[in-house]
Amino acid sequence: MAAKQKRLTGEERRKEIIRSAMEVFARKGFSGSTTRKIAESAGISEAMIYSHFQNKEDLYAAIIDDKLKRNEQLFFPVEAVRNKDDQQVFSTIIRNFLHHHSGDTTFIRLLLFSALEGHDLARMFMKGPMTRFFTFLGDYIQQRCDDGAFRPVNPVMAARSLLAMAFYFVLLREIYVDPALESISLDETVDAIVSTFCEGVRSKP
Repeated sequence: MAAKQKRLTGEERRKEIIRSAMEVFARKGFSGSTTRKIAESAGISEAMIYSHFQNKEDLYAAIIDDKLKRNEQLFFPVEAVRNKDDQQVFSTIIRNFLHHHSGDTTFIRLLLFSALEGHDLARMFMKGPMTRFFTFLGDYIQQRCDDGAFRPVNPVMAARSLLAMAFYFVLLREIYVDPALESISLDETVDAIVSTFCEGVRSKP
């Protein structure tokens, strides 16, 4: 007799719908996705989706919330900031970003689709988690400028420049599949990005 399939709890089912929705949105975009396609991907009925979410917009918001709960702490190296360990602060942020997005570009593809389609998801992400992250990083950079460890720089631009290097690396390697980057290890990438950034902002004797 075949083993009886485990019945998912309401929360487990909700997470499964979010996972399936993210994959469908990343392939089709918001406009090209339907609740029917999401239901098929999750192996459930459309009615089941509507028992958890009001509409596609509600699903989009849930995806953002899910990413926040699971990943926000990865990008806030509080102890390293407290110790003013520049190398550790920047290396932790870049390493976690690359580790999180390399090999699984679903969320990045979803954000790109959202921006190109003019949907609110990208703006929701920027106004929420990314604003808090850039404020955290910008405040640290400003503090190190005040300490004299960094030359005077615009902390708003500097914070975004650091993450931009990591983000573009992921785009080149994972989205555009740049063959020149295939053999570059995570450690090499982190070192290149962090050393380039630190060399640019560090005060010269």
